[in-house]
Parts: sequence; structure tokens; C-alpha cells
Amino acid sequence: MKLTKLLTGILACAAIPAFASAATATPKKVGPVSYYGALHTSGSKIIGAKNNQQVMLRGVSLFWSDATGASYYNPTVISWATDNLKIDVFRYAMAIEYYDSNGGTKNAVDAGNSYKGSPEGQLSLIDKMVEAAIENDVYIIIDWHSHRAHLETAIANPFFKTVSEKYKDVPNVIYEIYNEPVSGSGGDWGSIKSYANTIVPTIRTNTQNLIIVGTPNWSQHPEQGARDPIASTNIAYVLHFYASSHSKGTFGGNITNALNAGYPVFISEWGTTNADGDGEPNASATNEWTQFMDQNNIPNCNWSLRQQTSDVDKKSEKSAIFAGDKSLITAAALDAATYTSSGNIIKSYLTKNARSWADSLTKGKNTGSCAFKATTAKQTDGTLTGVLKSGCTYTSSNEKVVSVSGSDLVINNYGFSILKGNDGSESIVTITQVAGQTIANLETLTCNYTGTCTSPTKTGRTLDFDADGINDYLLTTESKTNEGSAFTLTALDPTIIDVKKSTCSSTSCSNSQKGQQVWMLKLKSFGTGRIVATAAATPGYRAMQDTFEITYKKGAQRITNKFKDQKVALGATSTTGLPDTTLMGAPITYTYNGKATSDYLTKNGAGFIAGTQNAIVAVTARAPETETMDSLVMTVTFTIGDANAAVNLAEYNAFLNPEVAIKPTHKIMASSIQAHMNGKTLHFTTKNTGLVNLDIYDALGAKVMQQSDIFSAGSHAINLNSLANGSYTLVIRQGSQKASIRWTNK
Repeated sequence: MKLTKLLTGILACAAIPAFASAATATPKKVGPVSYYGALHTSGSKIIGAKNNQQVMLRGVSLFWSDATGASYYNPTVISWATDNLKIDVFRYAMAIEYYDSNGGTKNAVDAGNSYKGSPEGQLSLIDKMVEAAIENDVYIIIDWHSHRAHLETAIANPFFKTVSEKYKDVPNVIYEIYNEPVSGSGGDWGSIKSYANTIVPTIRTNTQNLIIVGTPNWSQHPEQGARDPIASTNIAYVLHFYASSHSKGTFGGNITNALNAGYPVFISEWGTTNADGDGEPNASATNEWTQFMDQNNIPNCNWSLRQQTSDVDKKSEKSAIFAGDKSLITAAALDAATYTSSGNIIKSYLTKNARSWADSLTKGKNTGSCAFKATTAKQTDGTLTGVLKSGCTYTSSNEKVVSVSGSDLVINNYGFSILKGNDGSESIVTITQVAGQTIANLETLTCNYTGTCTSPTKTGRTLDFDADGINDYLLTTESKTNEGSAFTLTALDPTIIDVKKSTCSSTSCSNSQKGQQVWMLKLKSFGTGRIVATAAATPGYRAMQDTFEITYKKGAQRITNKFKDQKVALGATSTTGLPDTTLMGAPITYTYNGKATSDYLTKNGAGFIAGTQNAIVAVTARAPETETMDSLVMTVTFTIGDANAAVNLAEYNAFLNPEVAIKPTHKIMASSIQAHMNGKTLHFTTKNTGLVNLDIYDALGAKVMQQSDIFSAGSHAINLNSLANGSYTLVIRQGSQKASIRWTNK
């Protein structure tokens, strides 16, 4: 898309849970992937490897995977679009480094939302979206969404190596290796082909899945690829159009020429508006294009699945499917959404071409006396009667979804199953998921003695709101779920965490809370308690019986910020830097490069005296656990004189475990992220809301764990109980800021 963007801000959406994994995902619906399988090519056709039939797909492209678009990179959105827009495919438009549509380096993407700045975050989100594609049985295009990809080979090649290896057995995945080449970055066909000749073989070492390749001048010339093709299997060339800027009469011939030359075309991005995404949609020109795509079986994705006005940068794009200025990330919000003029055109095009994939999958097998029509029921329906034919016996291909009990089908979960009759016929039963209910402010929570509670989406304070002498965390003044059903909360471990309705009566209550009955968590003793929320089913939502873990932890010892990494002159003295106690009053002891004393740095009161030789000393502060506070272990580095001439460099490196690839210290404070360990819990504080990445390396430098999640500004905690005993380096990153910790798990 030919756009120039200035995007700033933070992710305006619900937190994205970490550890999404496509490895164990299975289809929950019957879609095009079950029918076609992985996509290949045969001459000018894209075909399904499963049945060799020509493929026709219609779908949507998500917006850039930056702060503006990321809220739609959400499994709920994909599931909704599959059910309601009848999409066959969606596109993951991964922001790389720059927005500049002319191929330059203007308008850099915020590092925390770009692949260049936060590769782990994008890889984690891709995994979640591949999982969503698998569960909805649709295709996903992993798109290197750049206008200068041939200048990014050094990072693109390892990226495609990683994803093609990880998803080598996933038929849903299509690889788009270059979004829109442009002359401004030298993106002629020669440069594109040279780039492709590096990337394509990398992917082909792992998978034969379809690869689509962008073409010159914002992907408007697939015929150039057909004239000088990439020497590989299963390649299609890309065309992009915006109906108000690119007429079918002018640009359709480029597609026809490519097809006539024997090479397939994939339209991975098209719009109804001008090429800049704005202007009123041209319905007549759009209709010409959609007829042309349908007549030639050209798979396509519309730009883009988002609301018209961004809730991050307030910019408007009339090519968006939904009206308004709020991100739509729940099924209820999407159900209630108003469509733009463009959105109405797209909705009509997609839904009128919807196909019954269940019928397609059993075509030719759905005959015989035991066959029945493809059947759909809800997760909450319990049993299905009158579906199975009298006198027939059936076996279910997936008893986790439905099982046979006499003449009835018992619903066990959502998904689909093929019912095979004793006459050999096959019929499909699909069980649709029914949305669960939610309660405002109730989610898994970690609170500490110092009064901070953190959840995946927010940070709050604990105070004695009802004046009974026990700290409380306020949940809600509501008595119904967000979906409208009355709920009850019950504590399973009331000696640790209790829950009750109390009158908000202290001065800490807001005006709207004061005098009101409020659901409160009562924090009684350290440990982890469970709260069970129950609510009856309500139209459109299943009954609620969810358990939430609430952890109440000791507080974190803190130390004055004078204890920090610092460079000092030879023989320097200071009255600060090595305090005797934590800010909570616990005594502190110190070691120097792991030793009780040092020849190069001496504690003097609450300060120090530096030696007269160039040296580097890792100083570790330790404070004991108290009744209300966890123990503290924290390391900083003192550089005395010239670090390059340090006489004790070998001692310092030995202490820091030099075989770990990333040289660690126990705590490095960056400008916006701080971190330390308390026992087996990682505590970190961020100044900004955004994506946080955690990488953990063992003593040999091998990565043993990777996590990514959206965290609000404030303090957070991650429990690392699952790690085996040993020495580790923890690297916590948010955008360009990083904290690195060396930790031994005993």
C-alpha cells in the first residue's frame, strides 16, 4: 500500500497472553485448508496439494502489526471474521523497521512494535496468529511488510529460516517475502530477484508451501516476474491495486500477461479507495476488479481489517472495513460494529461467495442410507437428537468433540468431527464455540505487601477500603457480568485470599465508590489463593465457572539508587553508594567479584574508597528475607579508572561466567526498565506500556525460555518455578531498553 505513516503511541487493546503455540493446535472448524491442504502451483494455477484442484481464496489483510493495527492481531477477531465475513485467508502484515512507502528511512516504526526492534515479540505474535489460522482452518500469509526488503536480506533470511522451519508441516502458511518493492529503494525486478534467490532457497530447505513475491512499483507488475522467473517451485507473483487509483483496464493486463506466460498471480492487498487508503470507495471500479478476480480464480485479500480512525494516532483511512475510532477486539464489539462504505462492499463480496467447506470435504462420501446433512450445533447444546439415522451405527473421528450414545450425539467440546456410518458414508458435525463471560477487573492477579497488584492488563493499589484493618483490592461495584448475568464469587482458600462484598467507607474510596457495596479481595496471608466466579448462562454466552489465581507475596526489598553501575576515578572516595541497609531497613552485606573483600574497592561507612589501580568490580548486595519482605540479591559494576586496562579483568570475567553469550550482571538499569530477582520470581518495572520480551539463557548460552507479553507501565512479576536448578542469564527488553540479570536457581 502506498502510504506514508507517522505512528506513535501504545497498544490500545487487551493484553496478548504470552506463550501462544501453534504446535498443538488443531482445526475447530471445517475450512479451506482441510479441503485443499498446502498450496502449490501448476502452470498459471494455484492448486491444493491435497486434491490438485485450483484454489480460489478470498480474505482480508490485517493492518500493519504496529501499535495501530496490533489490536486486531487477536484470535477472537480471526474467529469472528471466519464466521461472519467468511474469510478463507488473512494476512499478517509484519512491520519491519520503516513505514516509508518510497523505500527510504523516514518514519521509523516504534522499536517495540517492529520486527527489527523486537523480533521475539513479532515471532510470538505470529505463533498466536498461526494457531488462530489452524483452529479456524484458514490460510495465513506471513508478509514481510516492507518497501525495501532487498536491503534487509541480513534480517529477512534468518526470519524466514526460523518461521519456515517452525511451520514446515503447517499447510495453512503462505510466505510473502516482499510486500511492495519501489524504485525509491532500488526495488527493480533485478534487485527483487536477487533478494528472492537468497530467501526462497532458505524456505525451500524446510517446506514446499506457496511463496508469493512482490513486484516492481508497489507490486503492480507481476508480468515482470513471469518474464524472468525465480527458479523454484510453487512461486506466485503479486499484484496490488486500489480501485480508485488503479483501473482494471490499465493494470488487469499485467495479470493476464503473467497468467498467459504460465505463472500464477496472488493479489495479497487491494482496496476500494485511493492508493493512500483514503478517499471515497469507487464501487463501480471495485466491481470490475472483483469480477475479474473471480473469473480468473485469483486469490485475494482486502486492505484492511480495522476501524476507520486509529485510536493511537487518530489518522483516518476510508479503506478500513469498520467505522468509528475504537479498536474492536471482542465478538460483541464486532457484532455491533458499523461498517464503512468500503466495509459494506467488502462484506457483501466476501459473504456472497461463502462456501460450505463441510459439504466440500465430504463430497462423494456423503451418500448412503446412514448419511445426513452437515450439522452445526452450539457448545452449550448438550446432546443432539434426531440427527443419526435409525438402524445405523457410527464412529466419531473426534470424540473430544462429539461422541455417540445410542441414537444421540453427546457434545463434549467445540470443534468438528466426521461421523462414519456402518455403510461407509461420512457426515460432518460442527460444534461452535459459545463465548464465555467476564467480570470487570477480575483476572489472575499478583499482589505484594507494599500494596501493588498487577494483572496482565493493569496495575492497582491495595488499601483498607472498608476500615476493618485488612488490605483490600477493589474489584467492581457491579453485581452482573459484563454480559449481563448475576455472578457470585467464592474463595477456595479464605485464609490466604478471601472475597466478599463490603461497603467502601474509607477516605481512599472514590466518590462513585463511597458508601457502595463493592466486591473486594481481602489479602490475609502470603501465598496463592483461588477465587471461583460463577454465573448462569445468558443469551449468546455460556455459563461461567472460572477459577482465578490470586497470589499475595512479600514485598520487594529496595535499595537506594546510589547503588548503581558507575565509573569512578583512581583513589576516589564517596559517602554514598554502598548503603548499610535497604530502604526497608534490612541489613546489607556485600561481596566483590564474589569475594568478601577487594583490593580495588573498600566499603567506608555508607560509601567507598576506590583503589589506585585500574580495575573493574562486580559488587553484589544481599539482604535477608524478613517477615514481610523477600530477600534481595543485586549486582552492579564499579569501573575504577580505565576498564580496558583493568588489572583484574580475568577475575571479573570469571565471576560473570564468560561462556554465557550475553555478559550479564545481576541488575542493569536502563532508562525505562528495571529488574531484579527475589527468590524464583523476576520483578521488573517499566515506565511505558508496551511489549516486554524475556529471554532466558543457560550457563552454556543456549536459550531455554522465551516469553512476550504486553505490560502496562508499573511493576510486574513473573514466576520462574518451572526452570531446573542451574545458572541462568535473564534478558528483559522493552523496545530499545534492556535489563540483564545473572541468576542461580537453587
